[in-house]
Amino acid sequence: MRKGEKFQRLTITEQAYNALKKAEKKIDSAKVYKRIQALKLIHKNWNYGEVSNFLSVSRNTISTWVNIYKTFGLASFLKLHYRGGQPKLKNSQLSKIKNEASKGSFTFAKEIRNYINEEFKINYGLRHVQLLSKKNFNYPLKKQD
Repeated sequence: MRKGEKFQRLTITEQAYNALKKAEKKIDSAKVYKRIQALKLIHKNWNYGEVSNFLSVSRNTISTWVNIYKTFGLASFLKLHYRGGQPKLKNSQLSKIKNEASKGSFTFAKEIRNYINEEFKINYGLRHVQLLSKKNFNYPLKKQD
């Protein structure tokens, strides 16, 4: 809510409530189920604080869900738009690293991290490089004689 704006509580019609109940039966995601529960409780005249305490989420989360519902409607409300962290390395860059690793160029994850930084100007934490290595090629690495 912006400064100076008056708070307007979300009102959910009986028809919208029935649509939520119908959608609830088809949902597989626990996160989306929680969203639906929040709106159903708001329909039952619970305030945002009570809903957030009951569902163990912040009041800001409840406000965000309400704004998604108000702005985009039920269909968008039922979809999770989070795509997770996107990779910094492109597939071509990753295959170049794999190629270097297969030659035995690396012994330690620090060497891979330095290679990525020098070649592609991308900074990764050491733990992330270790996970990347385990996922994409043999790790721990061994230099070939």
